[in-house]
Amino acid sequence: MSKRIIIGALSFLLLLFLVFWSFWPSEEDRIREQFDELSGLVSKTDESSPLTDALILDDFVHLFCDKVTLKTGSRKRLSGGYTNHELGQLCLRLRVYAKTIDLRFENLEFHEVNLDNAKVTVRVKAFVSDKRGKKHSENFQAEVLMRKRDGDWRFACFTYSGP
Repeated sequence: MSKRIIIGALSFLLLLFLVFWSFWPSEEDRIREQFDELSGLVSKTDESSPLTDALILDDFVHLFCDKVTLKTGSRKRLSGGYTNHELGQLCLRLRVYAKTIDLRFENLEFHEVNLDNAKVTVRVKAFVSDKRGKKHSENFQAEVLMRKRDGDWRFACFTYSGP
């Protein structure tokens, strides 16, 4: 009788472990979540208020490493190194300037994922409508380098790689 209890308990623990393991997010899933969160924080609807714009700043800053590099190809205006707080201020200015923003990251391809770094190629689609009604759009491929800091994946470098 005691062997059955021990085997049953071990079987139950193994099953519990397998169920837990299958629902635990992979590193790729955790990186996808960071892209989704960035998209959600930058995107803006008609109903967004200036208070909403200011409140997203803290969450936005924590998605990035302390130092971030943007390599934007022929668009030299944004190229360079930034702190995460400087990027937050740029995002805040963009949200104040824009009436609506729709930022999407599609077709994520993982080239390298290890303990501390990840390299991802992604299609970036951005649609902005300014307060004067003028519409702007961007659609390009980018290579994104991410680093793991304090257990979370953070954006470290965005490199424009063409349309």
